[in-house]
Amino acid sequence: MQRLQSIDILRLFAMFLVIWGHCVQFLLTSDYLDEPAFVYIYSFHLPLFFMISGLFVHRQSLTARTCGEQLLVKARQLLLPCLTWGLLMSAANIVQALLSGTPSANSLLDTLMNNFWFLKSLFVCFLLWYVSITLLRRRWLALIVSLLISQCITEWSVQWSYPTFVIGIFIAPYLNELLHYRRRIALIALVIGGLLLVFWNRSHLSIPSVYTWADLTPGAILANIGLRLYKIAVNTALSLGLIALFLGLESRLQASSQPAVLVRLASWGRLTLGIYIIHTLIIIVRERLCPTLLCCDSLNPWLFNIVIAPLMAAVLLLVSVGITRLIMLLPRLAFFCLGTPWTKPQSASTGR
Repeated sequence: MQRLQSIDILRLFAMFLVIWGHCVQFLLTSDYLDEPAFVYIYSFHLPLFFMISGLFVHRQSLTARTCGEQLLVKARQLLLPCLTWGLLMSAANIVQALLSGTPSANSLLDTLMNNFWFLKSLFVCFLLWYVSITLLRRRWLALIVSLLISQCITEWSVQWSYPTFVIGIFIAPYLNELLHYRRRIALIALVIGGLLLVFWNRSHLSIPSVYTWADLTPGAILANIGLRLYKIAVNTALSLGLIALFLGLESRLQASSQPAVLVRLASWGRLTLGIYIIHTLIIIVRERLCPTLLCCDSLNPWLFNIVIAPLMAAVLLLVSVGITRLIMLLPRLAFFCLGTPWTKPQSASTGR
């Protein structure tokens, strides 16, 4: 049950990639699907998060919590912040509509459904797995049934999130072997992922859902299945390779003289939920109030993709870390805004 600080650093790295992708997406007025940084970052960074989450479902199942108790914890961690911020965003929409004199285009239901989709997708993954393993008992049967069901859930990209999530679950019992053979696994997985990535393009970010299959020929359906398997293979190979690669930092983090930089990065890696929420809100505020601020259309595309966007992402990450830490200083506020455990105020001691 010892915490792997190397995985915390990997979480932070994955969150940096998320922010980098969002900088590319929102700081240009052109089609972000034409930007190479966005297309390649989105080949693995979100699946990486879901595989990491799946890795630790195994550890959570070792506790005495029932399925319902675990889902309540996940609802508090993942859905409560969506509700809190969704209500605040809806209130802001109303104020903006009153000040501008034009009705808001975003209803309360739309805001609650669409904000922070990543957190909702992760909750659905937990829900689907917990219910499947509770009802079906056998892991492989639960895997097959839940995978088939997941491919029919197009909301919040569950059809792409869930496969790497359950792969993480099935890797978890072999975490010691993964640590021992991390160099070989990282090399093999990253080489395979790199070779598969040669064929990756923007079309793989928008593969048609299973609901379009009724209008397709058998050959087109097989091609669609092949595209799905290819995308899952890219997601899995790159995610597994990065997990194995970052596990190489664990020995240094467990040493008596821990590198201060790595320890600091690991501590930030435990704040990824807050970083995700705060940086998203900053981007939304910019889009609403001043969409021309920091617009980078005039820059060289390659310079922006490879240099400017990651630098902006690093600054935004640091700002989000700082704001998240400020929120966590107030436990009640952190409970509603970040889904942290509820803490009761300690009564003052009256003893002499």
